[in-house]
Amino acid sequence: MAISVSIPTPLRALTGQKDTVEVEAKDVQAMLASLEKSFPGIHDRLVDEKGEVRRFVNIYVGGEDIRFLQNQQTPLKSGDEVSIVPAIAGGSGDGGETDQLAVLAYLFSRGGEEAAALSDEPKI
Repeated sequence: MAISVSIPTPLRALTGQKDTVEVEAKDVQAMLASLEKSFPGIHDRLVDEKGEVRRFVNIYVGGEDIRFLQNQQTPLKSGDEVSIVPAIAGGSGDGGETDQLAVLAYLFSRGGEEAAALSDEPKI
């Protein structure tokens, strides 16, 4: 089952500058393992020594944050789109509105659909 994964700019050096890659995976954990197999070194940038997604990394499946789904056990199916979004410096750091706007700004810079799905505003 082919899954499309959007790679953020800081990690593209590991993917040969590809902004999107395709992997085969049944869940997010398998996706992370598949990314590591294809692009050695990427796993350590995304996951800490305990195997948890790093707190400054957000992973979205179909616009939904995996932390509010089943985390790394979130199932994936063919055609799913996964976005890896690094935290953006700035904001108050308390997860408040300024921080949310920074994440939305990043997502809009990636094409808009993911950000529209996360905001209360109508899709553009």
